[in-house]
Amino acid sequence: MKIAVVTVYDGLNYGSYLQAFAMKAFLEARGHEVVFVQRKTEEENLALFTTKRPEEACDPVRRLWRSLRRRTVLKGQIEKENQYYRRQFPLYQEVWKCFSLVCPEQLDDVDCIVCGSDEIWNPGNLNIDVPFYTCAEYGRDIPKIAISVSVGNAAAVDFAACPEAVRAMENFAAILARDSHSQTVIGELTGCDVQYSCDPTLLVGRELFAERGKMPEIAGEYMLVYTYGLTEEESRVIRRFAAEHRYRIVSACMDISIADQVVNASPLAFAGLVEGAACCVTTTFHGTIFSLLFAKRFCSIARYPKIEELLKETGTRQHLWDGLANGGFEKCMEEEKNQKALDMHLQEIRRVSLAQIDRALAAVEGVAR
Repeated sequence: MKIAVVTVYDGLNYGSYLQAFAMKAFLEARGHEVVFVQRKTEEENLALFTTKRPEEACDPVRRLWRSLRRRTVLKGQIEKENQYYRRQFPLYQEVWKCFSLVCPEQLDDVDCIVCGSDEIWNPGNLNIDVPFYTCAEYGRDIPKIAISVSVGNAAAVDFAACPEAVRAMENFAAILARDSHSQTVIGELTGCDVQYSCDPTLLVGRELFAERGKMPEIAGEYMLVYTYGLTEEESRVIRRFAAEHRYRIVSACMDISIADQVVNASPLAFAGLVEGAACCVTTTFHGTIFSLLFAKRFCSIARYPKIEELLKETGTRQHLWDGLANGGFEKCMEEEKNQKALDMHLQEIRRVSLAQIDRALAAVEGVAR
């Protein structure tokens, strides 16, 4: 089949890129032709991340408040963030070239639409257009399935502002969600039997990502930290641990205060950064996935239930830290993974997910034009 994938392939975020890259590889390995539906041009994408939420999306009072903040206390912070995105943008532009893009109006020869994965159905994410990612206004006569979609932490009531998206979900031939919370919420909204499928990065295995990106130079043993932010207590504990073990603290892209080195690298180099680390610390879902796939030791600070759920499914909850106790962090790092047991958990997750995805694809293939 010719499949059009609807997902955030172009977010300036390692996880969103890697899940799209994995989805492409997974579907192509099954003999399908894959294109991606383009929501924004590259110029619009850069503008979104360097200017943040558009002014027209704010009420007048908040617009004035934001304007004053930008000119005073947030001026330096905003400029720092803009510099970061401008440094990273060329690296993403290069790897986006692997995706064949089509506009929503160019789907005449497409046999199936796959929505997923990631939090593309999360109305609480200001950068996500849920009606777009549910195909509410295009591709109506094309069979659709959702693979590994997530609503993030959104509840069913949060979809009141986008009823057209809910109506679009109801027309999907199959919906597979990435976590149990999303299964529950989407099931409540649609009345559908929502099954589970894992993130695409777990479907393809670590071999896909090995040695694909140019690695930055890092001297000596290092602790890789991949996070959007840490509390003061978390920072203190991590700094102390790194100093005791003589690790350099390397941050993947994010300019965090405790980092000895911030590396700007292609998302395809992320696996190499994880694999080369003495240990890893992350607060993110995909940081946890790649730590499971590559890291010798790691600690995951679960900001979201999906992370704790992933660790439970893989039998690695001992690597979960509550962000408070120093001893708890050290215990996470002391725990050597039982690679054989972990691989068995991952194989079972893949087996269950593959069965669900193959069943969904076979159902739409029978009715594809």
